[in-house]
Amino acid sequence: MNNLVPYISAPRKTVDIDLVADFTCPWSWLGMAQVGRALGNLQGSIVPEVRWHPFRLRKPGADDANQPFRRYLEERLPNGITVDFAERSLREAGRELGLRFNFDQIETVPDTTEAHRLAFLAAREGLQAHVAAAVFRAYFEAGRDIGDSETLRQIGAEAGMSVEVLQQFRDSDEGSSDLLKAEERLRGFGVRGVPNLLFNGRVFVPGAVDVNTYILALDQALFPAIETPTEGEQPVVAKPTLH
Repeated sequence: MNNLVPYISAPRKTVDIDLVADFTCPWSWLGMAQVGRALGNLQGSIVPEVRWHPFRLRKPGADDANQPFRRYLEERLPNGITVDFAERSLREAGRELGLRFNFDQIETVPDTTEAHRLAFLAAREGLQAHVAAAVFRAYFEAGRDIGDSETLRQIGAEAGMSVEVLQQFRDSDEGSSDLLKAEERLRGFGVRGVPNLLFNGRVFVPGAVDVNTYILALDQALFPAIETPTEGEQPVVAKPTLH
């Protein structure tokens, strides 16, 4: 009888969360909040360790530098889905998570290079996830220009980053090469969009999903049937229940 019951290991005390996202993607912000809600459903003392992976949907110097946000959003929607429907759905989903999507406040789509660099430097003070959330909130709630370095410095200060790190952000291009290498590596892995999440290096969730899917993914990551994956084992893919 025992041979028929899979071995369930003890839950880890930490869960590693690798998040591939961009700051102008509303589903990235929604996904970040949904993961937070899913973590709140876990039993016991579980500490999340979030690693931010930059993936710019609009590359610097692109012809659509001043593209209106609505057109940018339209280009990323499946056939048959209108911008009005998408915005309404995002507002409703965000409201359940305490997020406010004020699309009327957003005019154009900025280059997010500097915003990703700010998040990179925030990791040195253990504030990466906190600063990333602040950048999302500044863009989608207040329509602030997150492509502007001074605006980003203000956001970083409001999120608790130190004067020293913010001065480094202002006076150098620290983190730029790391950003480029990280993005090239992701493209090499076949990443073409955001958000994407990987839990404990073994459970992969592609695209925008709902809270229940993230709960399932966390459960699979924290309670694996086998503690150590076999050599060459591929990550488990949690199937989305909502697109």
